Amino acid sequence: MNTRPYRSSVRDQAAELTRTAILDAAERLFAEHGYARITVARVAEAADVAVNTVYAAFGTKAGLVVALMERGAAEPAIARALDRVSTAADGTEAVRWAVRGTGETVRRHVRTMTVLYDNETADPLIAEAARRADDLARARLAEISGRLAELDALRDGIGCAEAADILWYYLSPCSWRRLRRMGWSRQRAEEWLAGQLATTLLRR
Repeated sequence: MNTRPYRSSVRDQAAELTRTAILDAAERLFAEHGYARITVARVAEAADVAVNTVYAAFGTKAGLVVALMERGAAEPAIARALDRVSTAADGTEAVRWAVRGTGETVRRHVRTMTVLYDNETADPLIAEAARRADDLARARLAEISGRLAELDALRDGIGCAEAADILWYYLSPCSWRRLRRMGWSRQRAEEWLAGQLATTLLRR
């Protein structure tokens, strides 16, 4: 009887659990104590794994930040929001789903985003990861601006490229983090951003 596929599946699941534990530990430690103060050895200790396991999975300490960014970029809320935008009946609905999706993503991954953007100058790998994160986010916002154009919802004189820029200005991680630091609740921030975008982007 061949049990290799089963054993392989078990090993894969164990490896994924280990990877998740390491990333969770790194995210928490970097956010609480600062990227510069945390060593790979401390991450390994917090994740209850050997130091070599961390190096084997992520290469370097900066590699941990890159992996955290990639995990955030795969947040399911993003795909759900884009699906909702693609079927929105009008511009107002599309904007609301865009705001909700970006807000939920930032809320779930705010610690990763803080580590990523606060340490861009610490390592070229982190700088590249931050650039990739921005490029991916802007590409997704371009999809949303395209949908607004399909709905003929954009104000006269605003094209898709400018609409994407406006969406980025209001919905970038930096904007959400600024509102959060001001003490705004998630609901207040969402309502305000949706209102601002509707006024700036949409036909009346």
